[in-house]
Amino acid sequence: MHYKLPRYLIISLGILSILLLFPQCAWFQGEPPEIEIIKPTPVGGYEVLGTRIHYPRTVREQGIEGTVSVKAFISQTGIVTETRLAQKLEPELDRIALNAIQRTRFTPAMRAGQPEAVWISIPIIFALKDWQFKSTPFKNFEMSVRPNASYQIYAVEIQGNLKPGIKQALRYEYLLPVNADQAWVKTGSGKPIKSGVVRDENGEWLIFKTKARSLTMGFNYRPLSGQDDHKFKYKFVMNQPLPAWRLVVIYGDQQVRFSQDPDRISEQSDGSVHFEYDLEQLEAFEARYLEIELIR
Repeated sequence: MHYKLPRYLIISLGILSILLLFPQCAWFQGEPPEIEIIKPTPVGGYEVLGTRIHYPRTVREQGIEGTVSVKAFISQTGIVTETRLAQKLEPELDRIALNAIQRTRFTPAMRAGQPEAVWISIPIIFALKDWQFKSTPFKNFEMSVRPNASYQIYAVEIQGNLKPGIKQALRYEYLLPVNADQAWVKTGSGKPIKSGVVRDENGEWLIFKTKARSLTMGFNYRPLSGQDDHKFKYKFVMNQPLPAWRLVVIYGDQQVRFSQDPDRISEQSDGSVHFEYDLEQLEAFEARYLEIELIR
């Protein structure tokens, strides 16, 4: 035989249960609910991050596409201090995604008006149907290398002139050698351009933005050891595609010969000798390995 509680007793028990739960509710105790965090975003927007993502020719030719998911720890100052691969795709594309995020500044996460360090997840999508060839903004481009007489310092200068019709400011990034120092950027007229340096697993990148139609960039290159005294070795990578360009090694009155024959040798009116190499055009972020050994 089942005993049924009177209706008034059921209602009373329900009210009593609610009253017992009230003191455990944060809003009943007067505590504010947890304040929602505002997530970090790349400085300049995700479009800026997108300009650091490239889709290498060799990977495209294999038909590889998909998503790389990266977890990044953004500090209170907006610096990426740690990255992890949450979803892998292909080793080279994994590295490209990691490196692009590592050298991106973020606006920090905010909670109640205060910056906060957080982990975020960023998906990077590589899709063949969305890939478009980016044409070079340069009309001409040249790198010159001037070794001193003792081969202890190689002064490197890069010159570029833009095509007509480009009006907006362009953002430039190029990878510095590990043994570079005193990097600089100027307009064609010699006015200094403000620049900064960011790091990823490849090394240090010199970054700047300018509307200048002609510019020069440079650094001093110092061989790493006695064995490399006569060698200039540089993995040149830039975020802008290049036209067919030249490498020029400039000498004074030293008697030298090269382990790699130049395409042209010309004596200038100032008495210097130019050893010129013709180099093929490059896609954005496509690497060119330069190595020239000078034999006295």
